[in-house]
Amino acid sequence: MRTELEPEIETTDKRAVRHALLIALANGIGYLPFALTIPILPGHVTGRLHGGPAEVGAVISGYAVTALLARPVSGVLMNRLGTRALTIGGTLLAALATVCYPLAGSITELIGLRMLLGVGMGVMLAAVGVWPVQLVAKDRQGWALGLGGTVNYVAIGLGAPLGSLIEHLVGTATTFVISGLVALLVVPIALYVPEVRLSSTSERADVEQGRAALLGVVLPSIALIFTAFGFAAVSSFAVAKFDALGIAGGAVVVTAYSLTVVLLRVAGSWIRWEATRPVELAGLFLVEALGVALLGVADGLGLGVVGGVLIGVGMWQIYPMLGLFVVRSVSERRRATALSTFGACFTVGLAAGSGSLGLVAGAAGYRTMFLVCAACVGLGLLVAVAAARAARID
Repeated sequence: MRTELEPEIETTDKRAVRHALLIALANGIGYLPFALTIPILPGHVTGRLHGGPAEVGAVISGYAVTALLARPVSGVLMNRLGTRALTIGGTLLAALATVCYPLAGSITELIGLRMLLGVGMGVMLAAVGVWPVQLVAKDRQGWALGLGGTVNYVAIGLGAPLGSLIEHLVGTATTFVISGLVALLVVPIALYVPEVRLSSTSERADVEQGRAALLGVVLPSIALIFTAFGFAAVSSFAVAKFDALGIAGGAVVVTAYSLTVVLLRVAGSWIRWEATRPVELAGLFLVEALGVALLGVADGLGLGVVGGVLIGVGMWQIYPMLGLFVVRSVSERRRATALSTFGACFTVGLAAGSGSLGLVAGAAGYRTMFLVCAACVGLGLLVAVAAARAARID
């Protein structure tokens, strides 16, 4: 029998989901200063600034270090300033840096602006990663954790070709300005969506919880680093592997992977299955590892696409489930810092994976590299199972 309170609870849940989706939209819009400029920065560096491949690499990656460092710091600031202030502040900083790209008269100045962009995006992404989790009920937190990654996949997929189109129509300098200004659409969304202020926890309670909380953050974070190796393999080396085989169109593998993740996470709005038990989470890691291995042994695009799809199926829930373990392991007062640090570990895994796997590929070839990557994902499985057992989520 339905009680009088049930309609009100359902309405509140729908409103929270709607607000979480709006923050996810803000996440995607805030990512556009990065996504729209991906295809045009290399030409700007080699053309107007007379740089070479090394300079292109330095400019493109210039934001990564500051973005990585900004995320854990943002978690601490969120407890003082709130998610809304950091979302708006980070967005304004990223927009300002991007709008100023045409003013950079040297490679050094452009790298400085990219580092400023990294600070802004690191702060903004940390805030919009935590905000939806604070808005929704417990049984929606895993879904909320996956929202950010989903919209970022979409932003990159749509932003890169859109950036090229805009440049063709209005030129490089104007495209940079547009890319920065469009991010300002985040501000009215952030002002509209309600902010959830976290309840205070006593210092003594935090200290008593400290050891369990540390384990609940460290284990998922280590597992996330290993699972990011799979993303590094498919995003950084899938095209290169098929190029080495003389097969054009390797980018379709990356597309298959990205579409799989996006479609499954969109479906997650209606499917409330969460792989919180050790055996379920282990199954996702095994699927990812199998996909990486298939990509390694593939001699044609067909098997490569299957590998990309399997990697997407595995990674569909790995990030949000590991993040859910982090959320449930810490107090609300520590949630922002823990989630921000956890999210930064994916970037660590991507950087470490791309670097180390590149060395393996150079020494032993792409097939061996992908098999080594599959083994690394297997190590992540062992850590993730330990994390699931420590979390004990029903």
